[in-house]
Parts: sequence; structure tokens; C-alpha cells
Amino acid sequence: MGKPVVTDEDGTRWITLDRPEILNALSVGDLAVITEAVTGIGPDISAIVLTGTGDRAFSAGMHVNTFADATPDSGRAIISSVRDCVGAIRLAPVPTVAMINGYCLGAAFEMALACDLRVAHPEVRFGLPEVKLGIPSVVDAALLHHYVGLSKAKEIILTAGLYSVTDLATYGLANRIVPPAQLREAVLDLLAPITACTSEVIAAQKELFETWLNHGLQHGIDTSVDVFADLFNTPATLTAIAQYQMTRSRR
Repeated sequence: MGKPVVTDEDGTRWITLDRPEILNALSVGDLAVITEAVTGIGPDISAIVLTGTGDRAFSAGMHVNTFADATPDSGRAIISSVRDCVGAIRLAPVPTVAMINGYCLGAAFEMALACDLRVAHPEVRFGLPEVKLGIPSVVDAALLHHYVGLSKAKEIILTAGLYSVTDLATYGLANRIVPPAQLREAVLDLLAPITACTSEVIAAQKELFETWLNHGLQHGIDTSVDVFADLFNTPATLTAIAQYQMTRSRR
């Protein structure tokens, strides 16, 4: 138990946060391992799943000792590492899933928000406790209001409270809520139709989501037209269309 464990299985890269004795709390070194595991995928990897060891926590976020003696310079370095890690997850060209098996706090909550999809069990608790330490929630906490609305996002961040996955169910934060024993099965079921698509179209669609988040409506629409047209240069797209036509003709 220690640094995140990275394993590849049937085209899926599993990244498991592995300090269950401290609720899988993270160090700066762990962030580098995760970043490398996400950015270092090859063409044989079609999906990434993040989870935590044990049944108590996905992760409690950055270990509080990380900030104990921080200065403005070291604080910037720490949060820059968080930004780079969480950003790598958000910008990965393959689908990313957070398999959330317990407490999901701080930077780990931001990782879950940065993932494309989230699968959790009913006892999961989310929270952004940073303000209790006198530091703000930053980086991909900026995504929270897209999921739960600005009012609820402000409540979650400013109160630093814990919220159950069922508390947030009406906002659709989790794509699936299943019993703990069914988490892995639910993740694989959710990924199956996505990974059946071409890697090119999934990467392009994810880039468009990022464009839609960061730019105005018309820019997003115009960019979509260019991305759509460019994919017809991709042999995989032409093959997928032909296969789809063949399937339809058999019905």
C-alpha cells in the first residue's frame, strides 16, 4: 500500500488510490503517478477508471500534512500539481470513470468531477473541506456548478459539509448509484457502448465538450462543424459508417 496502483485489463487502465489506512489520502508524489498513468496511455487503452482501495474511501483528497508548512511558493507548486493532474484526467482522449467507493473529498472530488462519468454506491459522501483550512476550493471545483447549479455549488463549497450521493441525486452528479458489490459491473456496463465506438470520435467528442465549456455558443457550434467534417478524413469513421449501414440493412 502506498503510491497509486496502475493496472491494465482488457483495454481499460485502472488507477487505484492505495492508502486505505488514511482514507486513500494523496501526496504530491501520487499526483505525478496519476498524471503519468493518464497521459501515458497507448492505442491499446480505450478507457480509464479511477477508484480507491478498500470500502471506506475513494480518497480523502490531499493529505492535510501537505499544507502544514506551505509558503506562497510551495503552495503554488502544490496546487499546480493538483491542477495538472486533474486537468490530465479531464482532457484524456478516452472516456474516464470515477468508481467511487466511499468518501470523496477535496482534490479527489475534483478528480471525480473531471471524469466523464461517475459510478457510486448509496453510502458515498462528497465534500470540499478546504475552507475549514483557510484555503479556497480551486482548480476543477470550478466544474461543480455545471453539475449542481451555482446556488448548490456555493453551499457545498462555503459550508465545507458532507453530502451523500443521494442528497445530490436530483442533480445527476452520479451517472449510476448501485450497491457496493455492483460497482465494477456497473462501470464496465457503462463503458461498453462507449468503447465500442471509434477512438477517434470519442476523442473528438471530448474535445468538443471542452470547447463548449470554455467558449461561447456560436464558437462551439462553428468548431463542431469543423470537427465533424475533419472526421471524414479518418478511415475508422468511414468503416464505422459502412458497418452501421450493413447492420441496418439486415434488420
